[in-house]
Amino acid sequence: MKRRVLGVCLSALLTCMSGHASDLHINHIQFVGSHNSYKQAMSGGYRVLLGLINEEAAKALDYEHPPLQRQLDAGLRKLELDVFYHAEPDEFPVGHVQVIDMNSHCVTLRQCLSRVAQWSDANPDHEPIWLSFNAKDQKISWLPDPTPFDDAAFRAMDRVLESVLGARLIRPRDVRPVGSARPVWPRLEQARGKFLLILDEGGAKRDLYASNWRSRPMFVNVGPEHSGAAVMIVNNPIGDFDHIRALVSAGYMVRTRADADTWEARSNDTQRRDAAFASGAHAISTDYYLPSNPFGNAYRVHVPSGIQCNPVTAPQGCSQRLPLDD
Repeated sequence: MKRRVLGVCLSALLTCMSGHASDLHINHIQFVGSHNSYKQAMSGGYRVLLGLINEEAAKALDYEHPPLQRQLDAGLRKLELDVFYHAEPDEFPVGHVQVIDMNSHCVTLRQCLSRVAQWSDANPDHEPIWLSFNAKDQKISWLPDPTPFDDAAFRAMDRVLESVLGARLIRPRDVRPVGSARPVWPRLEQARGKFLLILDEGGAKRDLYASNWRSRPMFVNVGPEHSGAAVMIVNNPIGDFDHIRALVSAGYMVRTRADADTWEARSNDTQRRDAAFASGAHAISTDYYLPSNPFGNAYRVHVPSGIQCNPVTAPQGCSQRLPLDD
């Protein structure tokens, strides 16, 4: 309850300092999210076995998160789910790597979405929550081959998304109305209690889903040349710093990563984190948002009270020095 009241007060403060409620749209804020949000630690036996085969890969998978509701309570406003597909029945298990890294706080897509929806019901004034999805069908040696994501799989996935979150969605067709030259983002106050869904895929899967983007619940990671372009996934805020700032300035919303494969946290290297915030990317994903990390140093990716003014897009007068804290 304290977090909810604090978040509402912060949003009100941001609105007042920007001049008018109509000045603050959802692309004017910045927030933190978790990477592979469902993930629990690997089972000990698989961790040991993978370490014997490839210790660097084992280290890269050596992270975990609390349950989704606790992450939202902590102020995170972006979650990520990896889903596999079982055609009969239409079911979407949630996990990272088939067999060896499938420990999850929620075992199916529907269960994960239902828990997030329940949290939303209890906190109806929350800022819009991003949910991104990887459609997992990569073949890995010595492991069972997953079912490929084809049109039938994506249609089945859309049905699950619509059945749980349909009434709460910020939809691609509303953000990119016919004839619009760039995205038209809703005001923050209009977007309270809403969700924005993103398919984080490239290549054939992205193109298949994007071919009918106006009828889809998920945004697609397509470039500015595409009529449905609105949300971009650009994961390297150092190498792509100027690119991210250009996209943000042009009206697109961007997700980037403050850390990857546990390396920044192990060495307390904040360069990537600092570049991510300075780039103006709206959603900054991390594995290390809690007050402490397993490596005993100060590395943390955190926005006090959940959201802050975006350094690139926020209207003049929106405070970058927020007086509210935990």
